[in-house]
Amino acid sequence: MTKDAPVEARPKRQRRRKEARPAEIVAAGISEFEEHGFHGANLTRIARKAGISKGTIYLYFPSKEALFLAAIEEHITSVMGETEAGMMRVEGTTRDLLTGLLKNMYARFVHGEAQALFRILLTESDRMPEVIGAYHAMTIKRGSIILKKILMRGVDRGEVLPGPVLETPQVIIAPAVYFAVHTIMFKHAQPLDFEKFFDAHVDVIFHGVLVDGRPGGGA
Repeated sequence: MTKDAPVEARPKRQRRRKEARPAEIVAAGISEFEEHGFHGANLTRIARKAGISKGTIYLYFPSKEALFLAAIEEHITSVMGETEAGMMRVEGTTRDLLTGLLKNMYARFVHGEAQALFRILLTESDRMPEVIGAYHAMTIKRGSIILKKILMRGVDRGEVLPGPVLETPQVIIAPAVYFAVHTIMFKHAQPLDFEKFFDAHVDVIFHGVLVDGRPGGGA
């Protein structure tokens, strides 16, 4: 019986390894994309970094584009899911929801691996139209819908003033996008103070769309 125990254990270890592979491939892919850009990235090097054969990548991702989109899904699009989940369970104010959304966005776009992905999207967008189209549907379009839901919820609760922002909710996050672009392009020429910029962003929003942010408004 003791000789059989290792034989039974091996499939379990193999299953755990197999289940972990997509995340390992995505991590290796992000490292490669960050170092070489999208078009300069090489699947052979990605496989080597992940400790697998090149053919194994295709078991999980049919193309380099699919792998790149998986990286976006993990490090950028997940913000949308977190926000949607928060809307379902949080009974907070519109101010609470918007603040939470903005904190998540800045955390993903300004720090960490998501910034490298965003930089690639900015610099190589004209060379990967299919990826950009998928990215728009996954992030921009979905994010606009979430923002509009937050704002409409605020209108129903008497916390948000009706206005043009309800039709163009993208203006809510526009400063965050500017901060990301500025950090990528001009951080050495004119670095921005994150805390001050974030506070200013929040202040502009709350004084622009919230009832209690307008002069003569509530407390």
